[in-house]
Amino acid sequence: MPRKQRVHFAGAIYHVIARGNNRENIFKKEEDKREYADLLAKYKDRLGFDLLAYVLMDNHFHLLIQVDQSPLMKIMQGLQQTYTQYFNRKYHHVGHVFQQRYKAFLCGNDAYLITLICYIHQNPCRANIDEGLDYTWSSHRDYIKGWGSLVNPQLVLKLLNEDTEKAIQLYKETFAKVQEYPIPSAQLIEKNSSTEKSFSLEENKSGENENKFDQALLTTKMSLEDLVTQILNETDVSRGLLLGSCRIRSVAAARNQLIYRAVKFGVCTRTELSRFLQLDPARITRIYQETDSAFSRQ
Repeated sequence: MPRKQRVHFAGAIYHVIARGNNRENIFKKEEDKREYADLLAKYKDRLGFDLLAYVLMDNHFHLLIQVDQSPLMKIMQGLQQTYTQYFNRKYHHVGHVFQQRYKAFLCGNDAYLITLICYIHQNPCRANIDEGLDYTWSSHRDYIKGWGSLVNPQLVLKLLNEDTEKAIQLYKETFAKVQEYPIPSAQLIEKNSSTEKSFSLEENKSGENENKFDQALLTTKMSLEDLVTQILNETDVSRGLLLGSCRIRSVAAARNQLIYRAVKFGVCTRTELSRFLQLDPARITRIYQETDSAFSRQ
């Protein structure tokens, strides 16, 4: 059975994780990390995505990617295939470099974004690397400075405060809290979900806790009003038209996206959505299925 296509829409943010095959190192030397960083810069220019945060460890990496028109699959395919060719040629290696398919988790909650970035940036500390927070292959220092070449932290810092200095201070405070108490991010998730489980961000050898963290990320829910605001920010459609019965193509497309994301990401039930939009529940289901089918054909 072919793999289902990942959900794609302009502005979607994904937490991407890739590991070495059999947990072997994918970066044997510092120059290998430089090569991958150069590839990230190259594909950013070519495919027009934003890199919000990253860390390159010896046997795995974390990327926080905000896509535009090019889907994540195309971005990662280019990055992974090009780096694999480089690695195999340099080390006379044959076969897979990366462990199966990369993992990607959709981040649909702006309030959780900073915590996720702090988690990514703390990887060198959890791995007891001597450099710690001064680790070269991480975007943490870019956030402390407020600027960078590979990552533009302003895209995220502005969510904290329009004043860069104040935003950096808020980032540092959040980082310290997550560093000392890794549970609050999970508590944020629990507050917005029906589960009663707690999650630790500390990695272990099996990667079990990290997987729990990423699964927890999937349960983070935005409100319906948050989703409406997101759709309005992405389109030129007014709120009145979006929530009304207008059948203009651009308006209908925006409304279909609202319905699709609300159902796909569990923002609300189909019954609640039908009452909110004053649409028949059967029509909600039909629009969701048609939109999902369209994504699968991409």
